[in-house]
Amino acid sequence: MTVNPVDSAILGGLFGSDAMRAVFSERRWLQAMLDIEAALAKVQAGLGIVPADAALKIAAAARAEAMPVQEIAASTAVVGYPVVGLTKALARAAGPEAGRYVHWGATTQDILDTALALQMRDGLALVRADLVRVIRALVARAETHRGDVMAGRTHLQHAL
Repeated sequence: MTVNPVDSAILGGLFGSDAMRAVFSERRWLQAMLDIEAALAKVQAGLGIVPADAALKIAAAARAEAMPVQEIAASTAVVGYPVVGLTKALARAAGPEAGRYVHWGATTQDILDTALALQMRDGLALVRADLVRVIRALVARAETHRGDVMAGRTHLQHAL
């Protein structure tokens, strides 16, 4: 049994769409943090702050499916947030030379906040797409019925 109904195979569909749950899934969150670490390394390489080869190796290693989730979870239980375990795992995956430059100059809060912002951006894109569909359906309905005669109503009754 799940603790949160959103995670339930039976009840989950009552609390948003599969697409929205995917946007806010743990795997997508980890990938967002890894994408940020990779982007940070690439930009820093472009500015000459870190070696270009290190940035390429960090970006190549920044794959959620390659991260040791249980190890990151264990670190999170001790530290209170996942970034330490995640960056250590990413540094190992990138190799000893490149790994030295993972998370260079960033803070834990930078990574957590930006990852959430990326998820919110993707979630809002889904909301926007749904709103556009609803607006188009309402416009079509209004155009179809623009000439219909309707009784005026007041206090839930026909008006005089």
